[in-house]
Amino acid sequence: TPVENDVAKALYDLELNHKTLRTVLPRFHVNTAKEVESPRMTKKGLVVFYALRYVMLVRKIQKVLIAELEKRFAGRVVVLVAQRKITRRPTDVYKRQAVQRSKTRTAVNENILTDMLYPADVVGKRTTHRVDGSKIAKVYLDTRDRKKVESRLPMVALLYKKLTHRPLRFGFMWNPRLQQVSHR
Repeated sequence: TPVENDVAKALYDLELNHKTLRTVLPRFHVNTAKEVESPRMTKKGLVVFYALRYVMLVRKIQKVLIAELEKRFAGRVVVLVAQRKITRRPTDVYKRQAVQRSKTRTAVNENILTDMLYPADVVGKRTTHRVDGSKIAKVYLDTRDRKKVESRLPMVALLYKKLTHRPLRFGFMWNPRLQQVSHR
């Protein structure tokens, strides 16, 4: 697709010209890229999927790589997500014990959220059950990361909803040990 070609060109250009990314990017490969737009938001979202084996490599350079990709794709929020597989839940009771925790839907969705929010840390989660039976999760981030992450959060919530079909809200906690929520 044209979006994938644009991402590939940008990564190749960074590989040739960027001082810190030059050594790491030749080992990094992208599986696919998708563009998401919302009628309510002015910015578009760009989700770049990469193979799971590159997680530790990407974590080292994720801040710099996202900053450079957002410069190249002006007006878009760029998110890097490792591509994971969800194992279907077996119907046989005895085979359920054999399913790896990392391949369950819950674990995959939590890891997708962690990938999207990195380097910010999730310090708490609350799930609200509404009267109509729907659920909504509220994720609390550390207040120290507020300036870095706050402008991206609406788009991250939209991208998370598109990928996992789960609604999400964000808040900030300034003292996670005492679970004190920041209203500032």
